[in-house]
Amino acid sequence: MTAFTDSLGFNKGTAAYPANVTDISKFQVELDFAAIIAARSAAGVAALAATDTLQVISLPAGSIVLAAGVNVTSAETTNTTATFDLGFTGGTPYAANVYANDVVSNTTGLKAADLANPSVIVTADTIDLLLNTAAPVNCVVNVFAIVANAN
Repeated sequence: MTAFTDSLGFNKGTAAYPANVTDISKFQVELDFAAIIAARSAAGVAALAATDTLQVISLPAGSIVLAAGVNVTSAETTNTTATFDLGFTGGTPYAANVYANDVVSNTTGLKAADLANPSVIVTADTIDLLLNTAAPVNCVVNVFAIVANAN
């Protein structure tokens, strides 16, 4: 398992609120796995594999994640066994699947956690996408978080 901290092929933002954010904001990242694979190959870095993680949304200290999830907008057609978890993969009291568990990549749809269990982010952290069973090849997913600024 490799925990990738780079953002080759996508933009995860920075661990700071944008200037126009005051109270509640939606953080969103589109992951086009064909583009990610191409960018990783062009950069000469390791390919994605099962059990790898991608840090996809940077969260500032003093955040409260009210909800988060994965929306598969274009289904995987090549590596159809690929599934995802969404959460935190190290250093925080929350699980790797706190927001989404075993999201299938070969079917479009939304899977998200609701307001039942907000996550308080004391120090800057990232929401991570865990590639459970295989690395996807051509699906597109939107990862999002609804975040309150508690500073």
